[in-house]
Amino acid sequence: MQIAIQNDLDIVKITKVESTHIEIENTKVSQPFFVGVDHAITPWSVSHGVIDRDAIEKLPLAGYELLLLGTGDRFSRLDTASMRYLSDTVGFEVMTTVSACRTFNIVAGEGRKVLLAAIFATSAPLSK
Repeated sequence: MQIAIQNDLDIVKITKVESTHIEIENTKVSQPFFVGVDHAITPWSVSHGVIDRDAIEKLPLAGYELLLLGTGDRFSRLDTASMRYLSDTVGFEVMTTVSACRTFNIVAGEGRKVLLAAIFATSAPLSK
C-alpha cells in the first residue's frame, strides 16, 4: 500500500507499507526495526519475534513522548511486565505493523516526538 506523504516536512517518512516490509526513503526494511524523529532506521533485536520487556528496554525511549509498537500482521497484546514498564516510562500504543507505520507518519507530521518499533511476519536483513 502506497502512503500519501507531505514532502515539505523534514521528517522520516514511511513511503510504502506491506505486511512483510516497509520502505523508508528508498530503503526496504523487512526485519525488526525502530525509527524515530531523532533516530535513523536501526535493526531491533527481538528474540523469536516476541516483543517483551527485554526487547523494549533496548529501545532509545528517552526524549520521546510516544512509542508505537507494530506487532506484525496480527495484533498481539504485550505481557504484563512490558505493559507495566511502558506505563511508567512513555506513552505507547500497540497495533499491527501496517497501522503503526501509518500512525507514525501522521504523528511525526504533527511535529511530535514519536518512535516506531515494529516486527514483521517474516524477518530478513535491511537492504538498499
